Amino acid sequence: MASFPAYYKLAWHVIDLMLVAFLLLFLAAAARTIWLRFRPSAAAHLAPKQSPRKSSAADALLLLGVAMAWYNVSSGWIAQLTIYPIYGDINAYGSQAFHGFSHGYLSRIPISIVLPAGVMCLAWALLLWLPCRNVPTRIVWSIIALCVACVAVTFIAAGTQGQMYHEGFSNYLYARLLWSNGVRAIIFTLIGLLSLAAVRRRWTFNGSESLGRESP
Repeated sequence: MASFPAYYKLAWHVIDLMLVAFLLLFLAAAARTIWLRFRPSAAAHLAPKQSPRKSSAADALLLLGVAMAWYNVSSGWIAQLTIYPIYGDINAYGSQAFHGFSHGYLSRIPISIVLPAGVMCLAWALLLWLPCRNVPTRIVWSIIALCVACVAVTFIAAGTQGQMYHEGFSNYLYARLLWSNGVRAIIFTLIGLLSLAAVRRRWTFNGSESLGRESP
């Protein structure tokens, strides 16, 4: 079998570190939230204090999260509607042609597909610790829950891709790849819609408050 480019392993190491960071941030934030539920007196003491620098960093994370969310919406549906259906077409030309196409695709997805998804998850996880003004925490937590679901489904899709790469095309694996990526594309779409709701809350409410202060 053909070997993957040198950057392939490095890209996956970076992605693994991002996944670990995301899960640690998520679990720590969940533990903190549960602890504060039982210690309401500590909630006011630990509430993050807004400063211009923190507010700017939170806004940057929000915009990064939105941009990456919609990048992943597009890549998820492009894979579902264009790339993966080609698998069946390529297989008609023989196993060697299918293996060549699969190798070319797998060698490119760490940077073009998986890394942006990791950046998206990490950006929203950081917003649990650096809250964005006017953005309800429930929106951020909903996005994080969808990110966790996306990670779980990605393991199914990635495992199927690897199995097809080593064992060849089969209708069973092809169907599993389509439904797992289809679920992932739907999750990306929900994240994208929630991210737009977060942006709307951040700047629409901020603008309304400013107009209220300026009116006589």
